[in-house]
Amino acid sequence: MHRPESGSCRRELRGCGDPRPDAPGGVRLTRRELESLRAEIERIDSELVQLIAQRSDVSTEIGLVKRKESLRIRDKRREAEVASRFEKEASALGVDRRLASLICRELIEDSVKIQESPPAQQLKGKRALVVGGSGRMGEWMCRFLSDRGAEVAVWDKRGRLDGFENLKSAAKRAADSDIVAIASPIGACPADLATVLKSSPRGLVFDLCSVKYHISETLSAAARKGLKVTSVHPMFGPTAASPRGRNVLVCRCGCKDADDEAAKLFSSSGASVSIVGLDRHDEMMAYVLGLSHLCTLLFGATLQRSGKPAKYYSEAEGPTFKRLAAMAKELSRESKRVYHDIQALNPNTRHVIASMEDVLREIKKAALDTDHARFSALMELNREYLEVK
Repeated sequence: MHRPESGSCRRELRGCGDPRPDAPGGVRLTRRELESLRAEIERIDSELVQLIAQRSDVSTEIGLVKRKESLRIRDKRREAEVASRFEKEASALGVDRRLASLICRELIEDSVKIQESPPAQQLKGKRALVVGGSGRMGEWMCRFLSDRGAEVAVWDKRGRLDGFENLKSAAKRAADSDIVAIASPIGACPADLATVLKSSPRGLVFDLCSVKYHISETLSAAARKGLKVTSVHPMFGPTAASPRGRNVLVCRCGCKDADDEAAKLFSSSGASVSIVGLDRHDEMMAYVLGLSHLCTLLFGATLQRSGKPAKYYSEAEGPTFKRLAAMAKELSRESKRVYHDIQALNPNTRHVIASMEDVLREIKKAALDTDHARFSALMELNREYLEVK
């Protein structure tokens, strides 16, 4: 045995580690290990707080629905179901049932408190028309406006939306509405927008398209005629409870009053609103949406080409693979037509794909090079670019 060497090693660990007595089995946590684990606790705590905020947001929207429909705030049967599910899932994960029950009760009471004092209905007394209201984003828009007090009607040649007045013609309602939101499919929006504008609407008019190129001139021409028109792009889908904490773009078409009114409509519900030029929108979306979708599609399609079932890889998945697989799965369930229109109708898509092809060739060379320098350089360039504030 080499006791002096062993003692020296022990003193070295004591100097940089936890000063407390030896842990069971003689194992010590070095200070770096301890800090790393504490950082992980902080990350988890941050996620918990974000999830609580999201839950509160959903509770707010539920309160608005209950207020609109004159429903009771407390539903003891529903609360019991929530508590039972909470405890069951906690138990399956090895979480203390008493702790789970305590957290669940606090969350339920917080939801009740939120629903008992919902925000003011800032659109009370307003008349609104949602064009394309039977679609998923149209339905979201109907709920958003209705829950905030607006009297909402729907005009959609493609279907009906239960719970709202469905019109056979848009002309009269478009002309005298305070708000006209066009939530039609991207490809159908030009015709529906033209129908609305033909009625010379007096109120705010905006579309929700993810691509603006094919309607930009129509919007600008309407603004030049004195109509209160702008263009909006909520950077979220119809599963979002509300705009709170999410980005919304308002694209200038030439009417500042319309831009400001649309911005207030969403910012008053907690959205982070940015007003940008209409010409800038599609260039941004070619990367924010188009590139994101293409990369996700590339991941899923390449995985499929492996010839192995997805389950084969899930048995060994790590955090990165799991996130990418979840994104690819979610993308595959979205509207195929909408996601193709986002690519096909954006004039900047060709440039983005050409850049992707160039970068993929560079990555191929770097990945197959026996020298790690080229691959490291690519990673470092990404780090420098993405970490700049």
